[in-house]
Amino acid sequence: MTIKTVPNFPIKTLSQQLRWQTLMVGIVFSIAILLSLSLLAIRTMDFASDSFIRLEAHNLLEQLTRYPEMTLPSDEDYQVYRHWQKIPQEVKQVFPQAQIEINEVHEKEITDKDGQVKYFTLLHYHNDKGASIFIIYINDVEEIDDVFELIVNNMLVDAIWLIVMIFAGLFLFVYWILKRTNEPMVLLSEWAKRLKDNDQLNRDDFPIAELNDLAAQLKSGVDRITEYNLREQQFLKHASHEMRTPLATIQACLDTLDFKLNGSERTTVQRALKASLNMNRLSSALLWLARESEKPIEKTHVNLEKFCHQQVAEHQYLITNRGVEIQCDLDVKLMLIEEDLLLIVFANLLRNACQFTSEGVIHIQVNAQSLSIRNPIDTNRNESSSSYQSFGLGLQLVERICKKLNWQFSFMEGEDYVQVSVDWLRA
Repeated sequence: MTIKTVPNFPIKTLSQQLRWQTLMVGIVFSIAILLSLSLLAIRTMDFASDSFIRLEAHNLLEQLTRYPEMTLPSDEDYQVYRHWQKIPQEVKQVFPQAQIEINEVHEKEITDKDGQVKYFTLLHYHNDKGASIFIIYINDVEEIDDVFELIVNNMLVDAIWLIVMIFAGLFLFVYWILKRTNEPMVLLSEWAKRLKDNDQLNRDDFPIAELNDLAAQLKSGVDRITEYNLREQQFLKHASHEMRTPLATIQACLDTLDFKLNGSERTTVQRALKASLNMNRLSSALLWLARESEKPIEKTHVNLEKFCHQQVAEHQYLITNRGVEIQCDLDVKLMLIEEDLLLIVFANLLRNACQFTSEGVIHIQVNAQSLSIRNPIDTNRNESSSSYQSFGLGLQLVERICKKLNWQFSFMEGEDYVQVSVDWLRA
């Protein structure tokens, strides 16, 4: 099965997203306006030029019809002929007669003998009365370029003003959209804040249907989480209370056996007593976690050297015949701390380290500020770091105890090691 990964997009506010989209839309509109105006200017120039030549040809042909003896205009830039045979040979070479269409304007650029580029325009105009003339314009390309540049400059000025007006309209529109959109979002945000403090808060009616749906989902999610937490707290309370009675009975029976037995049998009973004591501590910790009271746990002075050596000795059975060694580095010998909770945290972290170490040295460092346990891991193991972090109830208890005591719990994984630490003076 192929798992599709979700790309990590940069987080933006709604305002930033709309501004960026507006900018992109404005750029696209600007390019479209420039292209449209450029094409429009070129087509307008061509149409205006052709229309002017046809209109002049029509007026001139009307005058020639009225005054047949009128002299035809003929100069260096503007020439009129009644018949194709009268047209100069150099013009005929530019415009072959077979390619001339009636009432169509034909244009070409030609370089003369002096190297100057000329712009030739020819029109064979034929009216509905059967009369016709040939009109020829000869212009310098530089003059045409000057006229074109003037038109383009005017077009660019108009385009800039049009783009400014479009951008102003877009930003005003986006500002209005943001203002109207932000109002219900602020209401939803304030409602969600109140919901966090009061999970019995009813859903407000927002002016947008999607926000009502979102508020309903938030309320439903909070209700489910609240109900789950209540069930969990009730279970922990009842389970802890129910365990205390049989544990007390077991403890009393084991104490009696420990008093009566001797030798190897007594050793076995003492191990059972330690296990029973640990269960009592765990039960007390669960009951403390389930209580809503913020009353702090009583602190006692703990001899860390004796404490650590005792825990190492109790976990030796996990590393027997595995080439694993446990080293303790203590910077302080006596510390005031919640002993029972420290014992649960320390024991769970050390047990995990022992179980996930195939060979090497497990380093334990304790000082006045923190506890740190670092152990090597076998890179060829099938278990991943996620398996290490989700190891049963132990690490969950550690995280919850640290959270309630305002201790900082951290997990760090390297290429060949795992290190967990608890900092109790960073709260």
